[in-house]
Amino acid sequence: MTSRAVAAIAIMLAAAATPALATESIVCSADGGAASIDVLMGHTAVIAVARVWLDAGGKTWTTDGQPGSTKVIVGQAFEDDERMLIDLTDEGLSSIVARLRLVKASEQSSFAMGGTLSIDGVGAWAVTCPEP
Repeated sequence: MTSRAVAAIAIMLAAAATPALATESIVCSADGGAASIDVLMGHTAVIAVARVWLDAGGKTWTTDGQPGSTKVIVGQAFEDDERMLIDLTDEGLSSIVARLRLVKASEQSSFAMGGTLSIDGVGAWAVTCPEP
């Protein structure tokens, strides 16, 4: 067996042994449905944005390049116990297309999250995110 074949088998076994990420979708929307964002998150030690769908002003942006949408890329993302910040950029990483800024609060079994969503050249909205 060649060293390339051994390396390929090792990579396949490592990929198969890696546990799948649990995911949850965070959906935030503005009053009246003027704008919405759906962020699919993977649970890891750090924020892991798997996919984003964004709708506003009759336009759609997605990280997976769905037909009829404009493709965006997660430029940067940050999350701690109090906030979540996500910037979406154009494909060339030359400009920020959208910014999501969320504040999180919890008390006993209650949880609330909300903040702002702004899209370059389209608008800015206050958004709320029901508990995931």
